[in-house]
Amino acid sequence: MKGDMATLNPAKVRLSVALALEHLNPLIPLKNVDEMLRFLITGEALGDADEAVRDKMLAAGIRLIDSHGRQRLESILKILNGHLDAPAKSSDVHDRIHEATVILLGATARHLSADDPRGDAIIDKLLDTLKTPSESVQLAVCDCLPPLIRTRRHRVPDLIKQLMKSLTTAPKYAERRGAAFGISGIVSGAGIGVLYSTDLLTQLATATASKKDAKCREGALFAYEALLYSLGRLFEPFVSQILPYLLITFGDSATEVRTATSDTAKMIMRTISGHCVKEILPSLLAGLEEPQWRSKKGSIEMLGAMAYLAPKQLSISLPTVVPRLTSVLTDSHTQVRAAANSSLLRFGEV
Repeated sequence: MKGDMATLNPAKVRLSVALALEHLNPLIPLKNVDEMLRFLITGEALGDADEAVRDKMLAAGIRLIDSHGRQRLESILKILNGHLDAPAKSSDVHDRIHEATVILLGATARHLSADDPRGDAIIDKLLDTLKTPSESVQLAVCDCLPPLIRTRRHRVPDLIKQLMKSLTTAPKYAERRGAAFGISGIVSGAGIGVLYSTDLLTQLATATASKKDAKCREGALFAYEALLYSLGRLFEPFVSQILPYLLITFGDSATEVRTATSDTAKMIMRTISGHCVKEILPSLLAGLEEPQWRSKKGSIEMLGAMAYLAPKQLSISLPTVVPRLTSVLTDSHTQVRAAANSSLLRFGEV
């Protein structure tokens, strides 16, 4: 046994500790909450070199705050703000701890009263953290935003405007990606009506159609994907509206836009119900008859994304989709044939 312990991967041991803490934190006595929080921050558990360990340590911290945040609100805020207000140390470890601490602050803010002015400052810190080049951090911020936004709906128009600017013009990939998750977190908190009151879908459609800037098109596609992540089937009524744009961007000249389109298509198929599949399938099959090869290729790739449907929906769609894809394997255009072959292989892998 001793020899086995000696050969264990240290990162796996730390991961096991993080998983144990995640499950045990709701059970710890209130008097030990501050000590546990200091272990995560001062003890640098949140700055672990292994990403999987960091993610689980952060999950443990969020679970701790969810369980005990109301009873220990002021002491938790004191620890978190004390760390964030201290002079910053320049290192990757401390950068990671800083980012995670902001997310824990967002989780703590759920326990603030609706009229507590500290909530606005926390929202601003969360939005600033969205620039972090880590999708797990951005997703955590996205999940922290809704309860804060519900009590501060008056800020929504300005926040959407601010994030739309970053989404479409920020030079860095991480900033545009983070802005997308920020928008989706705000919409999730404020409600689906925000899509209308801020004219968000029209703005995204305009950005997707931008001929001058590939970053602008990519950012809009990030937003569609993030909205699907946050809203799930609540976003279903809008899928048919964004579908024509995806069929175009599948053939975009920029590789990053095509990749973002593919990711959005996969998210659509992972999210939508069988009813929505029936709604969009006729237009996708009709696209196989388009004379323009780019339009035809877009429809093929969207049909290929159906490999990511839930198993029941996939089994219903396969008898219709596969024969139609097979029929375009002999198309005169090389890229259409390649897309059909790739889509069929994707179904084969599933």
